[in-house]
Amino acid sequence: MRKLKFLGFILILFTLFSLASCGDDDVKSIDSSKLEGIWTQVFDSRIQDASVVKYVFYPETSYSGRIELYKSNWPDEGWTVTDLHYRVGETAHMNIFTGKEHDGKTRIYIECDIHKLTKTEMVWYKTDSKEEMARFKKDSKIDNN
Repeated sequence: MRKLKFLGFILILFTLFSLASCGDDDVKSIDSSKLEGIWTQVFDSRIQDASVVKYVFYPETSYSGRIELYKSNWPDEGWTVTDLHYRVGETAHMNIFTGKEHDGKTRIYIECDIHKLTKTEMVWYKTDSKEEMARFKKDSKIDNN
């Protein structure tokens, strides 16, 4: 009788373990081809003097590429351009490095997780966090005034 109870207990544990492992914990892979193009950072409407920030992604492989970062404090002031390089993994974790290529001498400029990536919207979260870091909308052009 004791053996039967013990085997029943083991069977219940095995069943519970099997059910617990059936959850949808799989990380969805990112389609990094959606990064290509111009992304304008969207600032909170309550911020009055927000600068204009645009990231232009140029994919070179399925997981890396170049970025041109355009910043302007005022629309009539012109743009400052910074060359960057990015790597993004299947888990949507992205590292952005200084320089046109990651050569071991560059440093990390931004590290984030891409939380949302559609044809028109992208949202970055701080790594391993639920805190939003930046929000972008897809743009069609850079105004080089």
